[in-house]
Amino acid sequence: MSVTPARSEYRGLVEAGEEDTPDEPEELDIADAGESSAAPSVCFLLALNSFAFSYGLTATTLGLVILPSEAVHLYPERHALMLGLMLGCTGITQLIGPAIGYTSDRSQSRCGRRRPVMVLGALLAIIGNAGMAFCHLYRIGRLYIVSLTLCVFGMNCCYASYTALLPDFVPLEHMGQASGIMASMTMLGSFVGFALFGFYLSVEHAYPVYASSVVGTILITCCAAREKVIKRAPPVLCSELVSAYSIDAVAYPDFFWVFITRTFYYMGLSIQAFVLFMLRDVQKVSDPKYHTSMLAMVGQLAALLVAVPAGRLSDRLGRKPLVYASCALMAVSYCGFACAPGMTAVLWLTVGGGVGNGMFLSVDYALVRPPRHARCPFRRRSPRAHARTHARSVLHRPHRSTSIAAPLRRRRATCCRRSRRPRKTWACGASPPFWAAR
Repeated sequence: MSVTPARSEYRGLVEAGEEDTPDEPEELDIADAGESSAAPSVCFLLALNSFAFSYGLTATTLGLVILPSEAVHLYPERHALMLGLMLGCTGITQLIGPAIGYTSDRSQSRCGRRRPVMVLGALLAIIGNAGMAFCHLYRIGRLYIVSLTLCVFGMNCCYASYTALLPDFVPLEHMGQASGIMASMTMLGSFVGFALFGFYLSVEHAYPVYASSVVGTILITCCAAREKVIKRAPPVLCSELVSAYSIDAVAYPDFFWVFITRTFYYMGLSIQAFVLFMLRDVQKVSDPKYHTSMLAMVGQLAALLVAVPAGRLSDRLGRKPLVYASCALMAVSYCGFACAPGMTAVLWLTVGGGVGNGMFLSVDYALVRPPRHARCPFRRRSPRAHARTHARSVLHRPHRSTSIAAPLRRRRATCCRRSRRPRKTWACGASPPFWAAR
């Protein structure tokens, strides 16, 4: 299980002619998954990614089916405006991700670094679901928004810790497969959720389903992730915590543009919350909830079929070609929705958008973990230039605990010569900087 870049990782490695500083902490008592090239079993990856099932079930159905229905139920005169407010409150909670990742990397809990945060987030999500069910019954609009924010805040806490488990346990060369299974579990949860709430269950039944799915999948993921206890870890510093929310666009232009593209990706997906109203007002369907669930199931099924093959293909061809193709498909699909003549055209556009979405999600998370065999750009440089530049790139590379977290600005490392261990490709036994990925 790999750890976030810390000075303890580089003990015993000194710059040419210099000794290591005496205040360096001892090595963390934790296994490094990146050292082993053994492929993890499919059963292990399914168990580790089981939380993605409940996250996909909750996140997609909540925005596409439950919240539009609740907005009409709680605010019949201002349902479109209040739906936007609900989505804004849920979006703000995602800012907790970098803070959760930074603090969990330095956790010394006996239960591990990630699992305590996931359990706490699950408890918050359960309380939020109970509050939303109560507010739906008695039509308390403002308290419903508060409960919704608490529920999504807990889910984002779980998700930030969960995404850190993949680089902790999965070797670099198998991240494409793991990311594909992660996307498949997310799509499967979405498909099951749309099938339940679109054809069998009503809105008030959604909250018990959300709570039970979170409890079950958290237990499976925590049992699969057998984390070791860290003996010593760097302290939590407010300056580093604040810097986790910034990106140096000059030093890391590639990662900066990945952040920008992901921002626009989620902005594009946010309009899906208004699909129900579009089908009701533009396509004039008789049952907009039924048709919304049907279209969502078709899109999720198309994404599910291509997620794992796209993840494996990205291990061979690279991530960016699949990102280009997926974004082109999604752009064409969303533009077609504006001028679709009927439901048949909307259905085929949904299939294309689902394929693009599945391709994007299957390789998106793998972009954060570059392949081990990336060529070192410092190979022909002088030792001191190598040390200075490599120290900056390693200690400031993107944070591993969240998918879009920023690099941390730490003090310059004093050790940077190539490791003697043959299994390490990069100096100091660390992963290459993000911008060196394919």
